[in-house]
Amino acid sequence: MSDLLLVCRLTLICVLAVAGLAKLRDRRRFTAALGDLTRLPAAARPALAVLVPAAELLAAVLLAVPRTLTAGLAVAAALCAAFSVVAVTTMRRGSSAGCPCFGSRTTVPMGPWHVARNAVLTALALLGGVIALSHGTTAPLDAPALVLAVAVAGYLTTLAVFTDDLAFFFSARTGQR
Repeated sequence: MSDLLLVCRLTLICVLAVAGLAKLRDRRRFTAALGDLTRLPAAARPALAVLVPAAELLAAVLLAVPRTLTAGLAVAAALCAAFSVVAVTTMRRGSSAGCPCFGSRTTVPMGPWHVARNAVLTALALLGGVIALSHGTTAPLDAPALVLAVAVAGYLTTLAVFTDDLAFFFSARTGQR
């Protein structure tokens, strides 16, 4: 179970760190996107443009520290579930707004890809929480399990970070037919 917990943990650390840093790097773009994705008053957007990436980075740090792992998993689950709600709400409004969540420059409207990504990340955080609470947060790993956990986390992180690019690629391919 410790190898599965490590997959959850590493994936969430990487995804949340990349997302938080990308939003802070281009805060103006993220602030503008908040206006397209949500019905927030314009005055609240600058504060949220700082609070969201700060929460993502805080969750990544909490996940990295063994003593705060369960708190990190709880924060990650709450964030990813909230992102799912934003994606579903944006889709239901019929908005063509895209999300610059990972610094992607593609213009893919919020859609099922985003909901699926956030649902998987939420599930990883919840699964990690169940494992941590039932089996503890520390257990020795042998080298093959560690290598496999890192490889799987790397794969999942890549899929999560490049969701917009994959959605853009597949929507462009289906649009040509």
